[in-house]
Amino acid sequence: MQEFRNASTVLAYWSVGDEVPTHSFIARWSGSKRIALPRVISPTEMEFRIYDPTRMVRGAFGIYEPTKDCPLVNAEEIEFAIIPGEKFDAAGNRKGHGNGYYDRALPHIHCIKVGVAPASKLVNHLKPAPWDCPVDMVVSGL
Repeated sequence: MQEFRNASTVLAYWSVGDEVPTHSFIARWSGSKRIALPRVISPTEMEFRIYDPTRMVRGAFGIYEPTKDCPLVNAEEIEFAIIPGEKFDAAGNRKGHGNGYYDRALPHIHCIKVGVAPASKLVNHLKPAPWDCPVDMVVSGL
């Protein structure tokens, strides 16, 4: 996507379980782009920090995340966002894993937001809750 090619700061996520694998993507692109990853800082909040393969620790929920000494990335700096989800529909509605971290963060990220999901996570229609934040597009078939 042109938006990805143009972006210098990209928000990604460290995949776990049945999510679309991101580890090799992050490693590949971290040499030419600033890859920001979430870091959980409280039971209701996350921040974004620059990926450094030598400074990753197991954080909340056992998911690897950058250490607190990795450079902080403000939401306004993110130029392309890759968003995980438990379910997506073609309209961009998403259901997360239930903790609301992304639903609280996404309104502050003002760039294209792309949900990535295997075909098994696509559904015909999701009825979003008032707090559910959609993505701009969903990429699947991975």
